This record gives sequence, structure tokens and C-alpha cells, in this order.
Amino acid sequence: MGIAVWLGRVIFAIIWGVLAANIVAPFPGKWFAFFLLLTAILVILHAIQLLMFVTVYKPHLQWRGGDYWQVIFFGVVGWMAIMRAQPQRIASQATTTSED
Repeated sequence: MGIAVWLGRVIFAIIWGVLAANIVAPFPGKWFAFFLLLTAILVILHAIQLLMFVTVYKPHLQWRGGDYWQVIFFGVVGWMAIMRAQPQRIASQATTTSED
């Protein structure tokens, strides 16, 4: 699963790079509007995913500030990374709590 998460992050980084390039240096013709629409759709879908994940799972998981951004930028791939990190986060919190 670790490779799938990193591969998904790389793919989303490329997608975000193309969408950002369209905003910085608009693509010719109708491509500008098309990629602008794709950018809006991607942001809206990832925001909806974030809302769903936070609403359902936040009380059951250990959330960090960067987790919100991870879901906004990477969507479900970011969510998989958060879920994958939970055992380590729980263990580190248990260690911190037992030391206090």
C-alpha cells in the first residue's frame, strides 16, 4: 500500500502542476477554460471528500494540521496515507502519555 500512496501522490502532483501551469501561463484557445473548469472540479471534489472524512472519522482518528491539506491536495490517496499512519501515531501518543 505504501507504493500505491506514493504513486498516487506523484500522479496528483503532476496533475496539480499542469493545472497550476494553466493559471500562471494560460493555455491557448479553449484549453484555458477547460483546465480552469477541471481545477474547480478537483478542488470542489476534494473539499467534499475532506468534509465527509472529517465528519465521519475525526472523532475516531488522530488528526494533525497537515492532514486537512493532504486530503485537499491528494484526495483519497491522502486519506489512505492518513489511515496508514494511524498505528504509528497511536503508538507515539501512547509512548508520550506513558512518559508523563
